[in-house]
Amino acid sequence: MERKTFVLKDLEGLHARNSAKIVMAVQKCRAVKVTVCCGDREADGENILELMSLNARYGAEITVTAQGPREREILEEVEKAVNGSMI
Repeated sequence: MERKTFVLKDLEGLHARNSAKIVMAVQKCRAVKVTVCCGDREADGENILELMSLNARYGAEITVTAQGPREREILEEVEKAVNGSMI
């Protein structure tokens, strides 16, 4: 299991577009179970509605946990999505 914490740098926080980018990154390897936590809330990394319901705002810390094969690779993809460098 790999875990990484990110600070949201997008002024709009974790909105629909960023949530969709995370879902796309996670779906690259369905064998990896990904959860995203913000405060006391937890979301499935493949569920855009759950991600948006985290209500993660600018400056918030989110913790992403990946479990399964290629977990490090998936965390790198999620980091790109969170930091806005993913197309």
